[in-house]
Amino acid sequence: MFGNYRLPVLSTVPRSGTWFLRYVFSFVCHLDQGGRLDDLLTGEIVGNPQGPAFDFERFRGGPLFRVAGTLPDDHLFIGHTVCPGFANRTDQPDWWKQGSFHVRGYDALHEEESYRNTPVDLATYDFAPIKVPAMDRAARKGRGAPIALVYRNPIDQAASYFRYCQAHVSPAYHVLRGRPVADMSFREYLFEAALNSYARQFVSYQEQAARYPGLVKLVPYEGLIDRPVETLTALLDHFSATRRPWPMLPAAVRLARKEHMRAIEGRLGRSLDGTRNGRNSQSHMRASDDTEREQPMDPELRDEAVSMLGGMGIDCRLFAWPAQRAPSIRLAYNDEEWHRKRASR
Repeated sequence: MFGNYRLPVLSTVPRSGTWFLRYVFSFVCHLDQGGRLDDLLTGEIVGNPQGPAFDFERFRGGPLFRVAGTLPDDHLFIGHTVCPGFANRTDQPDWWKQGSFHVRGYDALHEEESYRNTPVDLATYDFAPIKVPAMDRAARKGRGAPIALVYRNPIDQAASYFRYCQAHVSPAYHVLRGRPVADMSFREYLFEAALNSYARQFVSYQEQAARYPGLVKLVPYEGLIDRPVETLTALLDHFSATRRPWPMLPAAVRLARKEHMRAIEGRLGRSLDGTRNGRNSQSHMRASDDTEREQPMDPELRDEAVSMLGGMGIDCRLFAWPAQRAPSIRLAYNDEEWHRKRASR
């Protein structure tokens, strides 16, 4: 049903995680409903060989995705937003009520003025309405559709967004309070802007999950990277409200690996997020996203961030704070393949 409060929400703090989830969920729905996907790098045909091919020309990245037939609801929102039901709660902390995000994009469901024409992928129609106030009222009372947040630890998230804002073409991102972000140190950006915005988004899910654990699920980003099939199975089960097999999920994860998505963008001649065109600069996926988890974290910076966030009521025990990172698997293998490769070393 269009426009009612039954809209499941899958929100992410990492930008790269958002697109990976959009690809995987889209591929799972397409394959589950008899479609076909070809691996451009290996030649593997996935799904029904006689089924319809995935239409990348019409893929815009949502934020709504038609999931009827695979999940119980018609649409799924995948993007960045404050947890539904939190914005109209009366027990918000004072710092949340008095603050704001340092840049647009953290709260998509509450930033726009009109939701009558929200872009939809995987559908025969292009747009569908959303009734955000109805969603908020239902979620505040513990009703409505499932909600999940995939979150990264705040320092790594801020470092990634720092680079993103520095390189962005829009002044809305590369200028902060009248200063170019490129002229700021990371410490300045972290403690004067990024941590507060991170906390505003994260605390909304933390508090809603504590109040309604069956409705709101918190998922660490590290699980999505290191155990993608297992983690995505848990997410799909959450949105299905039941445990069920997902036979197409391992193939969807393989198809969504960065090397393959770059090959698709190369064939299209543009980035799938719509920000880049041309054969020489077509991908929106950066190599730094693959390598930054391998770098050690400054323990003093971490402790200072933990102190600041803890003072705002954030439960920092929920974050992964490794002193030395395990190498990233770059979303290339399913769980069984990854363990087999490790065992063979």
